[in-house]
Amino acid sequence: MKPYPWKCATCRTQAVEPATIPAYVADLEHDGRKYQVVVENLDVLQCRHCGAIVLDDDASDRLSDSLRAAAGLLSPEQIRRHREGLGLTQKQLASLLRISESTLSRWETGGQIQQRCMDAFLRVVFESVEARSILGTALAG
Repeated sequence: MKPYPWKCATCRTQAVEPATIPAYVADLEHDGRKYQVVVENLDVLQCRHCGAIVLDDDASDRLSDSLRAAAGLLSPEQIRRHREGLGLTQKQLASLLRISESTLSRWETGGQIQQRCMDAFLRVVFESVEARSILGTALAG
């Protein structure tokens, strides 16, 4: 990896270095709604000349986690844990939900945030034997 400082894409100055923002605040939109998220001690790359911020994968993941929390959505770990608790493979749960296996995989790895309606549907499927039975019967028929 190239040593710091890096060239800033905004001001073109050689001044981008690692920094920690004590309280990063962002207004993020998800599923048609805006949420204000605050991430404490966020490690980023920041231009010391113009202040431009570059988010790496870890910072983006922390923002996504904060967005899920603000929106009241299941976390990737919760989705995986519930699925495993039911003894289902990703393929089986995806089939039950009528979604692609790759979509479920992205939800479980954090690569994609599920919509609020799908989050509610997941919760019903995870908590209700009757719902799973109805969905399973529909698959068989």
